[in-house]
Amino acid sequence: MGRSNTQRDLTAHTTSIRCTPKLLDGMTALVWDFGDYHSPIRRAWRELGSTAARNGKWIKDVQDADPFLVPYSIAVTVLQQITDGYVYLDKYLAFMVTLNPVEPDTLRKVFTYLEGIVRKVPLDEIPFMDQPTLARLLADAAPRRHSLAENILQPEDGKPASPDSWAYEAVKWHIAKKLASKPFLDQEIEPVLETYEAANGETKHRTADWRPSENIAAVQYRPISTGDLIAWDQPIGPVFASLAHPVDLGEAIKALPENPTRSQVQYAMSRLSVKMATYTAEPNPVLNLDAHIRRVNNTVIHASTVLVDQGADRPLMSVSLDGRGLRQTNKHALEILAKMDADRSSLNAIEKRVTDERNRLNAKDENGKRIDILTPPPGAIRPTMPKTDSFAVGTGAGIYHLSLLRNHVQRVFGDTAFLLDLKSKGNVFGKRAHEPAASAQEEEKKQKKQDGEYVDLIGKPSPEGIRSSIEAAGYKKLRILCLWYREATLTRMIHGLAHPYGLEPNDIDPDPSGEKPFPLADGIEAVFCNAEALLEHGPGAQRTADAQRIISKFAAPGVLLAAWCETEIPVRGEEHEGMKSAEVKTALAENDAKHQVVRELAKAAVPSQFLVGREYDSFTKTFNIIKKPAKAFEDHRVYMGVLDLYRSCGVVDDRFERALYPDDDPYPLPRMAFCGIHIRKQATDRKYKGAPKRIITASAIIPSPEPGGPWRMIGWSNIHPQWEHYALAQSNFHAANYPLHTENGDSDFQRWAQAGDDVRTALQELHDELDGLPYALMIDGHASRRVWPGLHNNKQGLGKDPDDPRLWLPASGLPLSWNPASIIRMNCAQAEMPRLVAVTEKQKNGKTVTLKTSSDLYSPEDQPEGHPWFLFTEPRNYGKKRHGQWKTRWRAKPGKASKNADERKENELNSPWYSMTTREITPMHTRDGYDRETLAVAAARLSHQALSWSDRTRYPAPLHAALQMDLGHPQYRRSEPKDSESIETLKEARGTDL
Repeated sequence: MGRSNTQRDLTAHTTSIRCTPKLLDGMTALVWDFGDYHSPIRRAWRELGSTAARNGKWIKDVQDADPFLVPYSIAVTVLQQITDGYVYLDKYLAFMVTLNPVEPDTLRKVFTYLEGIVRKVPLDEIPFMDQPTLARLLADAAPRRHSLAENILQPEDGKPASPDSWAYEAVKWHIAKKLASKPFLDQEIEPVLETYEAANGETKHRTADWRPSENIAAVQYRPISTGDLIAWDQPIGPVFASLAHPVDLGEAIKALPENPTRSQVQYAMSRLSVKMATYTAEPNPVLNLDAHIRRVNNTVIHASTVLVDQGADRPLMSVSLDGRGLRQTNKHALEILAKMDADRSSLNAIEKRVTDERNRLNAKDENGKRIDILTPPPGAIRPTMPKTDSFAVGTGAGIYHLSLLRNHVQRVFGDTAFLLDLKSKGNVFGKRAHEPAASAQEEEKKQKKQDGEYVDLIGKPSPEGIRSSIEAAGYKKLRILCLWYREATLTRMIHGLAHPYGLEPNDIDPDPSGEKPFPLADGIEAVFCNAEALLEHGPGAQRTADAQRIISKFAAPGVLLAAWCETEIPVRGEEHEGMKSAEVKTALAENDAKHQVVRELAKAAVPSQFLVGREYDSFTKTFNIIKKPAKAFEDHRVYMGVLDLYRSCGVVDDRFERALYPDDDPYPLPRMAFCGIHIRKQATDRKYKGAPKRIITASAIIPSPEPGGPWRMIGWSNIHPQWEHYALAQSNFHAANYPLHTENGDSDFQRWAQAGDDVRTALQELHDELDGLPYALMIDGHASRRVWPGLHNNKQGLGKDPDDPRLWLPASGLPLSWNPASIIRMNCAQAEMPRLVAVTEKQKNGKTVTLKTSSDLYSPEDQPEGHPWFLFTEPRNYGKKRHGQWKTRWRAKPGKASKNADERKENELNSPWYSMTTREITPMHTRDGYDRETLAVAAARLSHQALSWSDRTRYPAPLHAALQMDLGHPQYRRSEPKDSESIETLKEARGTDL
């Protein structure tokens, strides 16, 4: 697996703007500083929140209970309406920031009414009650007008830049307003065609190149109160795809069909986001710009956010809706605005539409079928989609849109914008097991695929590698227990095991009694057992006994037993008639056999993986049994399921030796282990006091001391705090309940500090497992940023704050030799990453060529000490067609269905569009004798060579294995975080393909 030492000269061009004095010149904001945690204002705010929790507590079946009595939601909604829209109120009332003044008397009135409502004082009596302390203190607080340049840029003393929280909000408004000051130019790219003679002698045309045309559409983006921008008057959807670009909304409404389907009237809008981020060794922050597709919901009552047009002189308002189930605007905010004689027309319009939708929600036609509420034409009120599902407009804006965005930045800001470019020396990855190393192998693979024969598309581990890893963990044999209840699933399991081991599926004849193992390879065997009673959905009163009976039959000393089980996703049935949607959701979760079986198998230390055997089609309302595809290599679920089963078994095979220690490697890595720590906050539950405890899982991949030997993988969790073989650690974790948070009233801050202590304990005990082998620690810096201050960008080069009780670093206090050789901080949050526009390569002859993509590792050109690396990756689900490479969504074609293949046209409009993803890799606090670049390359390779995926995972293998331990827990769905920040972190970590 050697690679060439030839270096390339690659430059990645991004949409990120470096913050400079010229860029920020003249930008200011008004800031109200409400003091630290113990200040009188913040103490009064917390007391108000406690009163609201008591008075507005939602109680089941109590009709007059008030679920909308949330002071923050009320205050934000009111302040948005009575200001110019550019206002941000910190959730904990640490500060408020605006672009324009807000009168003290306005703040006094708003918070006087707010406190009166929270304390259940009648509205007409509120003006006559004693002025509340909070309202008085807020009115007396004097704002200061701050210069953004002074707050954001690196101070003269050379310390790291450390912008205040308010600056992250205010700078977005300024940048958005400037970006909206000029039209966005969407220049069409046209194909350059060449003729060729087909095999049948017919003359045809093909695309040889692409070039800009003279067709340019001017699109106007408008700022949103959040700091984003949106192309409000240029919607994207089937109706608009046939019209001239840019769209004339009047013409678009005329183009609506008389009796449209749901998809025909669906539409989306182009959105631009702005987010400031800091990077290690970068003297000043960077503004990351990105392009997105914001889908419009058909109803307000099923949306969490509504965009409202309040005139060209104000930003589009982003209004958060309240409620459980069917949503609406905050009624208390409307009451306050009415008492203040403030304009509330937009909120009233939303409420009018809410009322109309509620009335239409259960309407039925003459046949008794529910009448669908279709998306109305684009108007002043546009609810956004709360989640991604089947829609007429696909996801992603495309990489061409990003290139236009970069052009737009240069046109708007001129020489005041210094765009971020990154450099790379080329490929640091060798060929993976499933990737042909030579053209002849590529042709052979292509031919096999055409013939429908089995080809390895996932990079299966070798039987020898599996056996060596199992033996290194202390087992003599791996026995895969295939539990099924449909013949079609049994067939798929047989094929899924036979092909990777070079066996003929027809030669595997399952023992009818289900007791005789079938050898797959030396030390690896399979058993096929019909287990319908164990696997069927329901309360499962006998599930424990069924599991014990099966396990006792096949368990044996020295055998690692692993279960591959059939399952299906439970759906609503006749037994759920008359139940509310929340009740149905709870019933389905409680009767889901998968989670119960995971628990029962975990009690016996049996790792498990599940294979869906039947799917429900919500359109036809029928079930479809999943059968073996005609081509042997196409049952991806089967082969990926086997890979993930190996991961659960703790298999670390020779693929990782080849990935990290190839021949002739320009990045020689010492023999060392890699440990990944995953930390997550549990969902908050109102039934319990205090902040939720944290879930911590960890895994460590340990190489053999000498090349060529077996590797090991061990695991740890704070539920079962003991390093064990990964399969056993995961089983002990899955067999136990998540910790509750009922014991004390510890604050959220204290919970994070406790998580840091738990991790230090894990690292202390890890030392005993490594026998002196050094290790690198891998963490998600975004998910764990509240745990260790010493890993923050603005703390680099500084000492520990004596007033902060948290550990400075994960191993603080441990002997130096027990500390990691380096802490590799990962970040997958795309909003904080540079987005790739294009890559250029400077060749040896001096010419510069533009490359379509690059999956290489990049860093800042000057490479200052302590800098990060950025790994670009093409998302697998965007396919080979690269939609969005040469056009924007506005120019997407809706497609055409036809029985004639020549007339058929692909629907570009609802396809996912191609763009690159980015992850940050930053080796920090690296000990002498270890090279940061080599460690960054190792982290990239551990993502490139995944444990249980055919392509790159967002996290390197050890951190990915730790995350998967948590995701596979039977109670995960009950405990998973509900706040948007944590959800986004986990989403980015998992990736859309996992």
